[in-house]
Amino acid sequence: MAIIQEVKDGRFVEDASESSSTGKGGKKKNVDNTMGQDQFLQLLVAQMQYQDPLEPTSNTEWVAQMATFSMVESLNNMQTAFDKQSANSLVGKYVFINDGDNGYVKGKVDFITKQDGKTKLSVGDKLYDLDQLDTVSDEEYFQGAVLANDLHKMIQLLPSENNLTVSDAGLVKSAREEYDKLTETQKQFVQKEDLDKLKALEAKMDALKATEFAGAVNGLPTVGEIEAADADTLMKYNAQFADTTKLYEGLTDSQRQKVAEQTIKQYGVIKDALKTASDKLNIKPDGDGSGGSDGSSADVSALLQKILEELQAQNKNNATSN
Repeated sequence: MAIIQEVKDGRFVEDASESSSTGKGGKKKNVDNTMGQDQFLQLLVAQMQYQDPLEPTSNTEWVAQMATFSMVESLNNMQTAFDKQSANSLVGKYVFINDGDNGYVKGKVDFITKQDGKTKLSVGDKLYDLDQLDTVSDEEYFQGAVLANDLHKMIQLLPSENNLTVSDAGLVKSAREEYDKLTETQKQFVQKEDLDKLKALEAKMDALKATEFAGAVNGLPTVGEIEAADADTLMKYNAQFADTTKLYEGLTDSQRQKVAEQTIKQYGVIKDALKTASDKLNIKPDGDGSGGSDGSSADVSALLQKILEELQAQNKNNATSN
C-alpha cells in the first residue's frame, strides 16, 4: 500500500488524525514540516526505493536531481560564508540598528557572535540580529548624524516663539554654540526645521533683549533728578545705571541693532549727567559705561558708601547730643 502525503506550498499538510493526536500532558506535538536538505534526500531515497521497476527513472533524471541538489547546497554554503565574512567585517564599524518600536540604536560594533544559529552584532553591550542592521558608516558620517540628533533634541526642548522669555537666553545661546561647533560636513545632517526654529528664536530673543534694555533706560532718573540729587541718592542712581550698563554690554551686535536710536541717545545723556554730578560731589560711579570697570572700582565705591554712612551716623549723633 502506497503512502501518500499531501504537499501544499512546499509544506506537508498535516493529516486530520495527526492533528487530533497529542503528546504527553495533553499538549500537541510541535513538528517542523519545512522542506530542508535532509527531507530532500529522504524523498530522493524513497523515490529510488519505490520507483516502478517496469518504468524506472532514467539516469539522466537522477543526475539532474542530484546536480540541482548540489547546486542549491553550494549556493547555501556560499551564502553562509558570505554572511559570515560580511558580519566579521563590521567589527569596529559605526552602525545604526533598527530596534523596532525602540527606535534606532547607534554605536560601534564590538564583536560578532553566533546565538541560536543566528549571527549577532554586539553594539553598546547588547546583541542585535544581523537582519536589524540599517546603516554602516565611517566615523565622520556617524559623528555628524549623532551630533545632529543631539542638536535636534536640544532644539525640540526650546520653547516656542510665543512662549520665549529673556530667561531662555542661555538655552538659545547654547543651542547656537552647539551648532557652530559642527563642521561643514556635520552641519549637513541638521534638519532644516531645526535650523529654522533656532534662527526664529534668536530673532525673537534679539527683540526681547532690546526691549529689556529700553525698559531699563526708561526706568533711569531724569537729568533734572540727577542734578537735584544729594550724595546718597546719587550713589543709588549710579548703581542703577551700572546695572543698565551691564545689560547693554551683554547685548550682541544683532540685539543692539534692535535698540531704538532715541533709547541710545537717552542712555548717553543720562550717562553724561551722572558723570557731571558725580564729579561735582567727588563721587566715583560704580561703572562709567565703558565696560572697563573692575574689582578695584567696586571696592572704592563700597568704601565711599561706608564712609558716607559713618559720616551720616556721626552727624546724627552730634545733632542728638547738642
